[in-house]
Amino acid sequence: MLSKRARILTISAATILFAPLAQAQTIVLKKAFVEKYKNRATIDANFTVDHAHDHPNAPSADGDLHASGRATEVGLPMVSEVMNAAQSTQTPVVTDLQNLQGHNQATPITGVWRIWFEHPSQAPQIQFDPVPPAGNTNPDHCFEIHPIVKFNGKDVSGSLQNVVGFTPHDAATAFGSYEKMTATVTSTSTAITISSKKAAYNYVEFFAELLGNSQSLDDGGAVNLSNIMADSGGDVIVDNVRLIFVPGTPPAQLLKSANHPTELHVIGIPRLNLNAISAFVTANGTNTAKRKLPYEIVVVAILK
Repeated sequence: MLSKRARILTISAATILFAPLAQAQTIVLKKAFVEKYKNRATIDANFTVDHAHDHPNAPSADGDLHASGRATEVGLPMVSEVMNAAQSTQTPVVTDLQNLQGHNQATPITGVWRIWFEHPSQAPQIQFDPVPPAGNTNPDHCFEIHPIVKFNGKDVSGSLQNVVGFTPHDAATAFGSYEKMTATVTSTSTAITISSKKAAYNYVEFFAELLGNSQSLDDGGAVNLSNIMADSGGDVIVDNVRLIFVPGTPPAQLLKSANHPTELHVIGIPRLNLNAISAFVTANGTNTAKRKLPYEIVVVAILK
């Protein structure tokens, strides 16, 4: 944990460096956390539910169920989300999240770790500083466990499939936005400070041309470099994007099949690429630098 003096210096530096960035989020991550999760699709934690939605979002609004809370393994304000939450197979987990809210009971959770600058906070958020209970289901946060694949011993890995009735963002718009995002990055011997403006385009539909064989991740998931296209066989919008496949989910199972196609029609969600952040900090040392925001895409559904 950062000392009090180190936290003050970090906050002061962040204020000086990032105050001009309107609607910016600044987070300070422990280097040990980055190294542990940079090649994992998921995180295992113990989640204390502060608030949960009474009902899943309508399918047209993404079909998720949101719950805010805290986890000592994360050490940041956070939310967790269930995909396809209105389906009967997800009901036991939805019920548990709702019933546990406000009980201050840490409950085992596994899901996709996701850092994304979608809900910016005016103040820097420093990992492993005290996290107070959330006041609602959507506190200022840049960390999510989304989607949940297991909660309180109940498996919902099958929820990573198309949300019928939902229209994701189109590839050209979403990836055009991702490619323009920048981040200011600096580091110390133990921590990495990252600041970026508010992000958008949560779910995106695209075609992926898989490049070579997939590589195993530390948690049993997989990563595959891919070219991104808006249409089957169309022009490449972005090349060499890391696609993350979550262990035990339908997309990962398809990737493991012997004769899977080399072009996939998918829905994905963006997150910060901690592998690239780690490599950048190693090369850049403690210098402060502005660079393109490195991102990767978690595959949450395969479309026919």
